[in-house]
Amino acid sequence: MFSITKLTAFLAVAASMVAGQSCFQGAEQIGRTAPIALAANGTTVVQEVIKQDAASYISLHFDALDLPHGSKLTLSAPDGSSRVEYTGRRSDFYAEYIPGDSVVLTYTPPREDIGFLEGASAYTIDRFAYGVPVKTPEAVCGTDDTKAVVCVKNSLPTQYNKAQAVARLLIGGTSLCTGWLIGSEGHLITNNHCIGNAAAAKDVQFEFGAECSSCTDPNNTKQLGCKGTIVATSATFIRTSTTLDYTLVKLNLKSGVSLAKYGYLQARASGPRLNEEIYIPQHPAGKPTRIGYLLDDGSAGTIETLSVDKCVKNEVGYMVDTEGGSSGSPVLSPVDHAVVALHNCGGCLNGGIKISDIVKDLKSANQLPPKATI
Repeated sequence: MFSITKLTAFLAVAASMVAGQSCFQGAEQIGRTAPIALAANGTTVVQEVIKQDAASYISLHFDALDLPHGSKLTLSAPDGSSRVEYTGRRSDFYAEYIPGDSVVLTYTPPREDIGFLEGASAYTIDRFAYGVPVKTPEAVCGTDDTKAVVCVKNSLPTQYNKAQAVARLLIGGTSLCTGWLIGSEGHLITNNHCIGNAAAAKDVQFEFGAECSSCTDPNNTKQLGCKGTIVATSATFIRTSTTLDYTLVKLNLKSGVSLAKYGYLQARASGPRLNEEIYIPQHPAGKPTRIGYLLDDGSAGTIETLSVDKCVKNEVGYMVDTEGGSSGSPVLSPVDHAVVALHNCGGCLNGGIKISDIVKDLKSANQLPPKATI
């Protein structure tokens, strides 16, 4: 006898198979941009505050950064809770985001006169991105049954550990997705509709460890809450497929950064199995890492169909909750803890690309990362 939840899921499968139309797909747009003109001559101390009322975060865009030797530029929250420091040269990039509605910019010139060229600028900032309230259509099925991953640290330790390899992505300063480390050499997979080309890969903030310290922390449900470690702000574009809605990149790690403590995930080369239980570590709406594995009636979420035409053809379908920003999340088995699908579509059924299809595509191009499969 079906429970109401199971009957609803069965009807959703049937409707999706017939219509194939109900889906939500896309990076979660959480920000807007505004013009600004800031520059410094390289020889004078500068401190100024950039403020955008009600913003959830601010990310400054540098047209150019050309800091003389011995100087530094810092961006911080007014209370010092978040801080990043820059030296050297770079151009056309968004700085690491600072949570809140204000950023303090401080430029400290070299202690000694190094003959900085007259009229030259140490930096030029031409715009900034800022966070705005958004709605997230993709796709809580009934009640939101996801949990902050810190809440299962003791009860589901393996799932918790696997979730450490999942990253929050801030793309181009204004949109959010999820991605995850595949294999042992710093490669990451997300959706093609999140990172579609090499240009997009050059301006992504890859953030790991974005989780709160306790299950009761109110920031567990806050967009961009409990900031983790941004390990890279660009990546090398390796391969993409619009048909399979995936992109593989290799992270350009910041100096001194190691990925060892996050581990990595492996794909099951044979793919998903009908009715097997699953769990999805994710960053829904850009929240700190959450995990979906239960349905509204308390039963385990499962692969409910192996072939449904959702956002692309021949996806797997499941009723485990996701939201906008979950795109690119891994769908794993709690038995072997291998990735069986790549989440890319909301709509109840939610949908994911069979990881076996992605593995085949990468193998055909000789681009499957080392230790990427079990």
